[in-house]
Amino acid sequence: MAGYEKGTPPKEAPFARGLPDGSAPFWRPGMARICLPIAGLFFLVLVTVGNLPGLAADMSDAFGDKRLHLAAYAFLTGLVYVSVNRRPALVALLSATALGALDESIQSFFPYRQAELLDLLADILAAGATVISLHIGSAAFGSFRAVTKS
Repeated sequence: MAGYEKGTPPKEAPFARGLPDGSAPFWRPGMARICLPIAGLFFLVLVTVGNLPGLAADMSDAFGDKRLHLAAYAFLTGLVYVSVNRRPALVALLSATALGALDESIQSFFPYRQAELLDLLADILAAGATVISLHIGSAAFGSFRAVTKS
């Protein structure tokens, strides 16, 4: 093989494991390419539909305001969690909190809507429960894979 001395094995190609220092990249390239645009689009739809006159009140009456917050922010948190390699729980929790705060601040600009701290707390609760569930699930799945490989 050209460029290698006899008897020495070739070194691992640079960037074979991610970054030059061998660590994994921040984003999971395949998942982030799919999940982050879905999360962005979902958030835009969430903010748009939630601020249409009358529609938000009708949906809250039909399904329950806090249930809608829990479902929406659990979904957003899950999309961010599966897109991140490094510290997915922290990144997903902080992202959902920031998006929830942004959503509530946008609501304060509409005269027929009001920002509520309880809505933001519901968003954070949904993010926390989702992160814990996904973290436990991924740890259990990793243990299962390790057992079945041997």
